[in-house]
Amino acid sequence: MSITSLAVSAGNPVTSAHVTGATPAISKAENISVKDVELPEFTAVLAAAHETFTHVLSLPDYVPTPDTKRFPRLDVHRPTSEQNPLNAWAWRATVKDTTDKSKGGLLEGKTIALKDNYALAGVPCLMGTEVIKDWTPIIDATAATRALEAGATIIGKGVCENLSLFGSSFSSGTGPIHNPYAKGYSVGGSTSGCAVLIATNNVDMALGGDQGGSIRLPASHTGIVGFKPTFGLIPYTGIGAMEPTIDHTGPMAKTVLEVATLLQAVAGPDGIDDRQQAGCPALTSIPNYPALAAQPIAGMKVGILTEGINTSTADPRVSELIVKAAKQYEALGATVEEVSIPGHVLAPDLWMVVSRLSATEYMLGRGSGRRGLVMNDLSAKHLPWTQEKFDKLWVSGQNILINGLYAMEHLDPTLLGKATNLVRKVRDEYNAALAQYDVIVLPTIPFVPRKLGSADDGPIAKLSTCAGLTLNSCPFNVTGHPAMSIPVGFLPPINDPEVKLPIGMQIVGKWWDDATVLQFGHAWETTNDWKTFAA
Repeated sequence: MSITSLAVSAGNPVTSAHVTGATPAISKAENISVKDVELPEFTAVLAAAHETFTHVLSLPDYVPTPDTKRFPRLDVHRPTSEQNPLNAWAWRATVKDTTDKSKGGLLEGKTIALKDNYALAGVPCLMGTEVIKDWTPIIDATAATRALEAGATIIGKGVCENLSLFGSSFSSGTGPIHNPYAKGYSVGGSTSGCAVLIATNNVDMALGGDQGGSIRLPASHTGIVGFKPTFGLIPYTGIGAMEPTIDHTGPMAKTVLEVATLLQAVAGPDGIDDRQQAGCPALTSIPNYPALAAQPIAGMKVGILTEGINTSTADPRVSELIVKAAKQYEALGATVEEVSIPGHVLAPDLWMVVSRLSATEYMLGRGSGRRGLVMNDLSAKHLPWTQEKFDKLWVSGQNILINGLYAMEHLDPTLLGKATNLVRKVRDEYNAALAQYDVIVLPTIPFVPRKLGSADDGPIAKLSTCAGLTLNSCPFNVTGHPAMSIPVGFLPPINDPEVKLPIGMQIVGKWWDDATVLQFGHAWETTNDWKTFAA
């Protein structure tokens, strides 16, 4: 690799000590150093590099400019407890088109909430944590802009779990969120606030985030529809990221057709997000997802995933309900069979490696190799890490850093590479099954919603509330397949028979065949009453 210059200005601070101090970090196994005879020259080259680095740092950042004239931010405020009895709102605001440009748009008349890791310029962002304080984004997430351009009114941001790193709804710095069907039970996470706001009719739709199930899990727990589309179908630009190969954003609503409509409004490349790859439909060719979702399914094939109904944490009652729900497709002319995909059992382990090692690098500000938008104003809020910030980080985030740094220092350095390659193997297994079946179905979550933990619990007690929660959801984050949760009934917790809580069925399809996933979801919800189905 070439160098751009050897010029060094007066007052350049680089000395030979910077070179000798840097090289030991190359390896933990031995103390690496440059040759003494070459030290002066490496020092000179480093000094020149310093000039380039500081020049780039001195330049103004280059970020999209939000259209706050067309879409002004009005009545921005943090609601009081009286205004926020469910504790589901992170911020309230009113943002809508003040021109006639969006009149007749797909989302005209619809109210929308954003997960509180979405950037919306001028509206503060909590990200569910006390680690980051006083961050008010300066840009709008692409998907938020597209929703506004389609005529939607954004009326606020829903609470998300702590840095989007937890699957039970008691990790947010603003306090727990209770299941609307039974106080004391989890909503799931991390898009917890948005799910509750939809379930309780406070908002029509929402845009959530999903790295391990964070749209589908709360959808399942609250009886709504949550869709993680094919990886890259919706740009992730302007949304707080965890790890770029598993980051997804997607629509949530009470019905599949509403989800399909929101998807149509926000899908397609934005020319910024490098998660969007070959196969993503051009903006001029976005499918009419609602129309496609309404097509009949006669003659199509459904595979009930054997490994999905027999996970290590499976509640047999949940598995039985999902099989019963899937069998309803037979009355609509579809063939329903059981299918085995052994890689489904391995996928959560691969997801764990990726979500620990790679996410650690990003949490430490070391992420690289990307094209796209970096929210440097957000990075500046949480870096560098301090003891105070680490103490305020929820146990799941602390655990990611500890796990990731341990693996990078003590285990074979090919671990992440091995997991990356094996993800392709698992994806190929799903693809082989999906060549035989139009969709695969399985429980979104293997068990009935659990009780909330307490912020005063120890690490193991807190983490145990989510043990096995994502076994059926996180596989499709690493493989990228479209996956949607629809409600199919109520079941009681094992030790609380008087309580009835929602159960979700997950529908998974081929890459870029999001329409078929929606088609099967719509077919089920229009021929069954999910609230009475399990009775």
